[in-house]
Amino acid sequence: MVICVNCGVELEDGLDICPLCGKHPGKNDEVKEISTNYPSDIIHLHRKENLRHLWELTGIIAFSAIVTCTIVDLLISKGLRWSLYSDSAVVAAWLILTLILYAYRRMIIIIPGMILTALAMLFVIDTITPGRNWFFPVGFPVIIAASFAGGVILVLYNAAKFKGLNIIASALIILAGFCILTEMILDEYMKGSIALRWSLITGVSVLPVSLIFFFYHYRLKKGNRLDSFFHI
Repeated sequence: MVICVNCGVELEDGLDICPLCGKHPGKNDEVKEISTNYPSDIIHLHRKENLRHLWELTGIIAFSAIVTCTIVDLLISKGLRWSLYSDSAVVAAWLILTLILYAYRRMIIIIPGMILTALAMLFVIDTITPGRNWFFPVGFPVIIAASFAGGVILVLYNAAKFKGLNIIASALIILAGFCILTEMILDEYMKGSIALRWSLITGVSVLPVSLIFFFYHYRLKKGNRLDSFFHI
């Protein structure tokens, strides 16, 4: 007796074709997969192709936004007025997104590129705005201070061995310092003298919260659990 390898039926000797499955009893015919293309296959494209498609899509959206704002401004204002501000912001946002897409995980390229893009956008806005020039006395130092604060937070995050509430507490303290520096720059530009008000309130409000975060971070680092402090 011969057993068909395709369906497992016992056959009489001498049969070349299995009467049940219609195949040769000694050959295991493999089912070939039929390759078909579906719209969802784009998910499996190479990462570079996905980035290129996303970059092209964002470029089309940014270009469409610029054209729309410009045309509406021309029709309503009979000239280029408010659309210059929106167009500058859209171009800056697209350039920053381009940096993030093509310089992924390269902070040494992304951070300086974002700083330069923000400075360029503010410079253009200051140039097209009639009246007092505020880029160098206000815009430039504020952007540099914000970049420095973000860089310090990033350095602390990378240097910390145990990342947790300590990063949040440090970020809050740095943010409070940035607020104080921002108010000093604005007061000097607008009034010619420095009189801290809202930034001090921000700092006083943030300091206790940061200390609490540092305290619980220290306790958690020692092996305590949050449910030992809170009844969870």
